[in-house]
Amino acid sequence: MTKINHRNYQEQRQAYDKIRDVIAGEDRLKNAGSQYLPQPEGMTSTQYNRYVQGSSFYAVAERTLRGMVGSVTRNAPILELPDRIASMRDAATFEGHSLDVLLEDTLREVLSIGRYAMVLDYPTEGAAPGSAPFISTFNAESILDWKEELVGGRQKLTRLRLHEDNDDLEDGVEQHLLLTLEPAYTVRRYHVSRKRNGPEIVTSTEVQIGEDIVPTIDGAPLIDIPAVVVSPYNLKADVEKPPFLDLVNVNLAHWRVSADYYWSLYLTSQPTPWVAGSLNEKNMPRQIGSGAFWVLPQGATAGMLEFTGAGIAAQKTALDDLTAQMATLGARMVYDGKGRNETTDTAKLRTRSELSLLHSSVNMVEAAILKLLRLAAEWTQTGTQDQVSLKLHRDFITAQMDPAVLTALIKAWQAGAISHDTLLMNLKKGELMDVNRALDDERDLIEEDENVLPFSTLPEAGNV
Repeated sequence: MTKINHRNYQEQRQAYDKIRDVIAGEDRLKNAGSQYLPQPEGMTSTQYNRYVQGSSFYAVAERTLRGMVGSVTRNAPILELPDRIASMRDAATFEGHSLDVLLEDTLREVLSIGRYAMVLDYPTEGAAPGSAPFISTFNAESILDWKEELVGGRQKLTRLRLHEDNDDLEDGVEQHLLLTLEPAYTVRRYHVSRKRNGPEIVTSTEVQIGEDIVPTIDGAPLIDIPAVVVSPYNLKADVEKPPFLDLVNVNLAHWRVSADYYWSLYLTSQPTPWVAGSLNEKNMPRQIGSGAFWVLPQGATAGMLEFTGAGIAAQKTALDDLTAQMATLGARMVYDGKGRNETTDTAKLRTRSELSLLHSSVNMVEAAILKLLRLAAEWTQTGTQDQVSLKLHRDFITAQMDPAVLTALIKAWQAGAISHDTLLMNLKKGELMDVNRALDDERDLIEEDENVLPFSTLPEAGNV
């Protein structure tokens, strides 16, 4: 039997599916049926369908992810590439996506799932001489097997099996990409068939497609696998707990309580009429409302059954508590903070915890893509890897300068209390000028057109 999956792969696979379903939103979850919203005991299928459709899913996880990615990508990264790989700025991936798209996709996967693989490669055919390589990407579900070993005194990735998309294959057949060090970097592709023997036993057989490929650069084989597996905490192949798992679990708990809450409202918001007395088919009421007229036998009584009690209020409190819990797990933009019993120091610690995941993820994504870009530069022209630089912004929170602060800065500059450089630096920090523009470039622009900024018409320092 061929070894296909790492022993740690299946442990997290269900977590990956759960996170993706929750981020996909309400329709995906409702279509999953009782997988995420169990059918209450004694409820009929018709009632359960009404129970599911009447629930409301609060899309906290998706909004949180979108906000975290947006806080990084709101400022363009600082990127420098040598001429030989300059084309990768606009076409960095196998699909032809730009580096900006690659960065956003990688951030989204690393922040939510906590795992993403990228492989640097050349086209197998049709590539022009001297053309730039491309980066192939693989989500966590496609990282099937891996091995790290001590080679030459340092830990190296020596084996990586990845699932490749191939729509031309028959059902039940997969295409796998196997990258190994033997000791040279070797590439193989396989078609893999899986067969289930019993409820838990799955056997796999594979057939190699084509010959072994041993890539060379300037005639020499590679001594490292040109791939990187990214997590929020490191660039190791080991599996990490998905960062969004806790938030997703609470988000699902919120949905389950929401389903009970809205089902209770459905049942209790419609008063039920009752009649007691000697009734028969002839005098039994058939309709209710302002246009209905009841003729009841002597001694009969009627009334309405209406809900009383604190059950629904308790469910509403539970929903509020779960919303607050999601806020503490990273979705602070969801909770407005009113009535929250939290000290300033506690709020600062909570925010730092949230930013620590974001900051660490940005560090790892930046390091991973920079590593592959420098390798791409070295492949195309030896000695050019130091010409590659990539810097993602860490100003995650919008810091637009207050008008009063701007006025005070200009007055301080006019009075000679601060230098022109300090003024420009604060304007840049307050996002009143391009964060990627150097101060020297800003001064050049001011000199080119003194009418754009009123500095030249302001009084000289010390004359105000």
